Amino acid sequence: MWRTYMLLKSSSNPKHPFSKFGCGNYDTLTNFVNVGNSGKEEDGGARNDLIQFWQEKYTGSNMKLCVYGKASLDELQKVVEQTFGDVRPGLPKSTSPTPSSSSSSNKQLFTTESTKYNNAVAFPPSSLSKIQEVIPVAEQRTIKILFATPPLDDEDIVDSRPYRVLSHLLGHESVGSLHYLLCEEEGLINDLTTGVGVDTSDFSLSSIDLSLTPKGLQKRDYILSLVFQWIRLIKTSLSSSSDLMAQYHDELCRISEMNFMYRENSDPTEYASSVAELMHQFEKDPSRVLCGNALTGDYNGEVAKAFLDRFVPQNCLITIHNSDAEKESQEKYYVDTNLKDAAWQTEKYYGAKYREMGISQEVIKKWQNEPIDPRLKLPELNQFIPTDFSLRCDDDDDNNDEVVVNGKNDNKEDANGSSKNEDEDESVPPFTPPKLIQRPSGLRLWHKLDTTFRVPKTHIRVHIASPSVYRSPRSMTLNRLYQKVLNDDLNSFVYDAGVAGCNYRVTCTPTGFRISVSGYSEKLTDLLDVVTSRMQSLLQEMKEGPGVHPALGQKFNKAIDNLLRETKNFRMDSPYETAAYNGRMLMEENAWHVDTYVAEMEGEIAEKNPLRMEECAMAVEESLFGRVKAEALCMGNINEASAQKVGEVIENHFLKQGVPLSDDEAPKFRSLKIPTKEEAIQIFGPDDAESTSKASVIVEEVAYSENEENNAIDFCLQAGCEHELGYEGIAILELIGHIAYTSAYQKLRTEEQLGYIVSAFPRKIMGGGQGLSVVVQSSSTLPATLEERCEAWLESFHKELTEMPEDQIAMEAAGVVAQLLERDTNLSDQVSSTWGEILLTETVNSMKLKTPAFDRLERLAQVLMLEENEDYDDDEMTLDKDVPRKTAAELKQLMIQMFEKYFLATSPERRVVSFRVYSQKGKSIYEANKGKPGVLSSYDDSRHLKQYLSSWPSAPYWIQK
Repeated sequence: MWRTYMLLKSSSNPKHPFSKFGCGNYDTLTNFVNVGNSGKEEDGGARNDLIQFWQEKYTGSNMKLCVYGKASLDELQKVVEQTFGDVRPGLPKSTSPTPSSSSSSNKQLFTTESTKYNNAVAFPPSSLSKIQEVIPVAEQRTIKILFATPPLDDEDIVDSRPYRVLSHLLGHESVGSLHYLLCEEEGLINDLTTGVGVDTSDFSLSSIDLSLTPKGLQKRDYILSLVFQWIRLIKTSLSSSSDLMAQYHDELCRISEMNFMYRENSDPTEYASSVAELMHQFEKDPSRVLCGNALTGDYNGEVAKAFLDRFVPQNCLITIHNSDAEKESQEKYYVDTNLKDAAWQTEKYYGAKYREMGISQEVIKKWQNEPIDPRLKLPELNQFIPTDFSLRCDDDDDNNDEVVVNGKNDNKEDANGSSKNEDEDESVPPFTPPKLIQRPSGLRLWHKLDTTFRVPKTHIRVHIASPSVYRSPRSMTLNRLYQKVLNDDLNSFVYDAGVAGCNYRVTCTPTGFRISVSGYSEKLTDLLDVVTSRMQSLLQEMKEGPGVHPALGQKFNKAIDNLLRETKNFRMDSPYETAAYNGRMLMEENAWHVDTYVAEMEGEIAEKNPLRMEECAMAVEESLFGRVKAEALCMGNINEASAQKVGEVIENHFLKQGVPLSDDEAPKFRSLKIPTKEEAIQIFGPDDAESTSKASVIVEEVAYSENEENNAIDFCLQAGCEHELGYEGIAILELIGHIAYTSAYQKLRTEEQLGYIVSAFPRKIMGGGQGLSVVVQSSSTLPATLEERCEAWLESFHKELTEMPEDQIAMEAAGVVAQLLERDTNLSDQVSSTWGEILLTETVNSMKLKTPAFDRLERLAQVLMLEENEDYDDDEMTLDKDVPRKTAAELKQLMIQMFEKYFLATSPERRVVSFRVYSQKGKSIYEANKGKPGVLSSYDDSRHLKQYLSSWPSAPYWIQK
């Protein structure tokens, strides 16, 4: 992303500030003067520049402030005056009119465009009407078209916002759209997105982004021609039928007003920040600050036409990302975009390799005059915009049953039927868990009618559990391919529903398939029925093969290409992410390596046994309709009768065709025990005792990318399993991780400056394993040295814990408790939390242990609540009143005991593995370490070691009394 963005900046006018290197480095900060150690202000002038910038910009007249809090307005005003009263007022802003830079027939439009920086134009004609070809780091095939457009806060644009309706039409995915033609009919693209790519104070760049298939890359000339045909079709319709464009505009206005009216609470910090920004944007009209851009004015045909007139070849910059750009064999496919005569260049700061040329007049004429493909047509008006926003919690039939938890009625209502809390200061009442509705089919259906957030929205979550999905790398690959084909296919069915606020998602996981449907309640069950019905019918069509359904075969082949590219690009992750992945491969009992997935799609195995659409359908049929079990959650503006109908849909489409899955057959995952140092010597031999590393096992790898300059280490210390630790152990580990993060960051990053990425955190491993990870990524230090510094920090952190005052222990514990008890502020977050607790039971293979612990976080917090702290009201939480609270001294002792048992280097019970990733520069060290005792240099080595490792118990900790 940074490489591409800097290349765009370097393509702009050097006289405009947009062209500057945004991140900054030593040279740019010192004006390319080698200051050395002189520290003199005249050398480079960086300090003087910084002071001048602060004096000019950091003034009251240039600031906007939003304060969000529960206190009264008088109290908040007092806080503001005390905190910001001494801010320098600065000079008042100039109100002189800005000169005009463009004009329409009788009226000047877009008067703020290119007027701020001495009338310097960021993208003048000399920077536009060009094609660039870029070689990306990861495998990528994309076309990005950027059109120079006015700034979005221009007074002519800010009210009618013409870019919204234009972006809506350009990126529409209905039958007859550009997306449908290129994606569904011809299989040339994977995706098409439109919008405003860059927005500044004096210009913007409107974008059309296309992700290409291999076939699409070869036909990129044809794709670009269709893009400009599609633009011309919209222009023609705008000119000939202004009423139709106004209807599209009004349709989007209705959706925006609907979303604004029923907008849910967001994070207070993010909300305050966004309001402060809007105060700048709507400085002349403060009444619009709270609604922001949610409400749009009437359609303005003149402004819309002037904006769309910018979408021409002469006013665009086309960037093509092509991993194979240097291969001569590719050039034979291109005429309009053939850059073979252009010299390769290297961008100054990030080193992006590219070449560019101007778009010829012949090509411009072709794109402007070629007949419009008759298959292209504008979309129909949206029929899925909801009109019923009534709340089921206000229906008499659904309010008869009061929810009682621990003998208390938590749903008290005033005379107007609105929800109230006993504590008037709290905006969100205590959470009450959903009700389990046991269906005859064995479906576990959870339901909760929302009475707290009172929005006309519903969330439906379904999990179809199957042991067949993760049976082998091939099985997992086939199921993931079906997911891609399904989502590609469903798009034309439900695109309008998504625009109108009803969304779906079908994902394949190692434990089965998950279906998510959410949005406005009125049409949501219909959307679920459409999605699940198509899941069935699609399989039947796939079983008939590409000969009968060639378009479907095209989608299947496209899915293979996309999945292969994504899987191979996974290898290009940052070194610290690769180290974490290697941790999964070693510590999870059953985990397929990324190379095994690639082998199913590319190489000798794939050539001998290619993936076929019919085979995919058979594999997925077993996963969805074979031996399965299902769990579902209906939550929000949905009553129990409607939830029962959801249960019927799930049963009719999945469970009635299959056989109930027994507990013995359910998907199982276990965590493996890393050996202690003594156990490692028994496995690897006595030579392992001579290793300078204190780690039991070392796993090494070289970064896949030849351009990778960073090394990384993930130093993982196991602390047993969650069942053995119980609530107390898990809570203590959370507290250690909370304190360790700040300590490691201060020591390893701030003081020792090992790298930008430094972290220490509790490590959770699928199957119940627990531990502490210390992660460092560095461009200057090799992994072995990083490991030494991690060990040194652990030693100093142990001393830090032993010397930590009890009042600081209490403060740190209170911080963790506050995080654990933080209540969800909107329905979406509450659904995610609730569904997350249900999913924690998906690999529990006993119905006795299957009940989710919806009070799990409260019970963890209870462990850390100190007897001297009276801030927490036990009556508001479902806590065990018989559990005594600890003192800070007792909590400190528990932390030290856990640290000395699991993490201290001298502990005989310490189980630690060092996951090292080398940059390409360190490859020789990696090669030299191959074959050394205790060093694993490949996945085959890890697989060999796993035969010696036992597993932790997988029972969850929340079943403990």
